[in-house]
Amino acid sequence: MALTRGPGLLPLDPALVPPVWGFDPERPVLANLHGDYGYLGEGYYRSLEAEFRGQQVVPTAQDALDAMVVPIALLRAERHGLAVPDAEIVTDRFPPPPLMAYPVNPFSIHGELLEDQAAVEARRKGLTYTGKYAVHCQRLPADHRIDVIKVVVGRSTVEEYAEFARALFVCFRLPLMKVRVIVTTRAYLLSAVEPLPYRKLAEIDRAHLVGAVTWPA
Repeated sequence: MALTRGPGLLPLDPALVPPVWGFDPERPVLANLHGDYGYLGEGYYRSLEAEFRGQQVVPTAQDALDAMVVPIALLRAERHGLAVPDAEIVTDRFPPPPLMAYPVNPFSIHGELLEDQAAVEARRKGLTYTGKYAVHCQRLPADHRIDVIKVVVGRSTVEEYAEFARALFVCFRLPLMKVRVIVTTRAYLLSAVEPLPYRKLAEIDRAHLVGAVTWPA
């Protein structure tokens, strides 16, 4: 499979590799900068091939699978001490809105905001493929807002999210990710991790990569 988009696998600055990852500190850790790590896609194969070669790479294929399936991602986040919203998996009887609804099927990765009962009724069949697949529903607190941020090797251009971005990188080990966050007066609640292809990075985002990875001469 031809690997054509983005800079490929580049050595990550050892200072950005937390000990909790369990890598051998005497060997480089490669950052897969494709940014879209969806199952059987180009970014996924980049990591899989690196693992087959015995290289230390982030994300691993397992990291990618965990991050791209919302209910699994939230379980992983909880294990790392990150706050997540109250949620349940349904096939027909949705909880009261407002809520974020993420289809759990092989065809969809994007969630939908359902603000009222009319929206739930209008989208119920489409989200579940007429009851064939489950939907992960996240209840939205009354005081919420929803932000979408870019996280590049654990860094965000939004100062408010500096600490949260670092925690997300430690948890998921994705060098590039777009993250949907439910913000309340008390916490940042992880809603979903989404692809962030390298080719879609703005210059301000790419600036975070300067010094974070070793570029080829």
